[in-house]
Amino acid sequence: MMLKLRMVFIRGALCALVASLASISHAGTIIKLNLGGVGPDIQMGANGVLSTVDQTPGPSPTGDQLTNIDFTDFLNFIPDVNSNTASFSLSGLQADPTGAQLAFGLVIQSFHGGIFSLYDPSDNLLLRGPVITAALAGVTAPPGTGSLFTTTLGNITAGSLQGFIKPGTISISMNLGTVNGGNGFSVVQGPGGLVLQPFQADASALISGEAVPEPASLALVLAAAIGGGVSRRRVR
Repeated sequence: MMLKLRMVFIRGALCALVASLASISHAGTIIKLNLGGVGPDIQMGANGVLSTVDQTPGPSPTGDQLTNIDFTDFLNFIPDVNSNTASFSLSGLQADPTGAQLAFGLVIQSFHGGIFSLYDPSDNLLLRGPVITAALAGVTAPPGTGSLFTTTLGNITAGSLQGFIKPGTISISMNLGTVNGGNGFSVVQGPGGLVLQPFQADASALISGEAVPEPASLALVLAAAIGGGVSRRRVR
């Protein structure tokens, strides 16, 4: 009975988390990222700052995480990047001072601030924008999988894909696995409530948004610019 109650709570909490952040009702998945498949991919330090792990030290590539890029929906005309030579960064997200919530082995932590950036294999900026709100939900026990991280983003501020995406419709969701080596998240009691402890995790990401119609000629130019030297792959 307790196990069933716990599963109902977890599902309900995750649904509530997604619903609270999914103000973009009609946005579809337009980009899929695997973040290189070499973990850990994302981390939070003792200062409560969440970011991608920098696996690309040095000036190039600019992004923290090497990744494939699968373009879908209205960006389907752009050739996919199948070679883990694009890069992605998520940086500067700060845990909210209100602390974490914990029930039935599920922890929920809100974040604010931060920036995300996506670069093509030639280190050209595809997308950049600020994070408005973000939230993390996951278990506090092994195997540390099935966690969800979702962001609501501000308008795209830069990048060659900016003109294709309707302002105010973009968001990122991440599936997290192998949290803290498979042990799951942990919290401790602090002066003002529960405090989420530092963690690292593997991740994959989906970027969603709505289309802005563009002239066919511009679409062809962008497809040629991004697609040079990369092959097409369909995800089924």
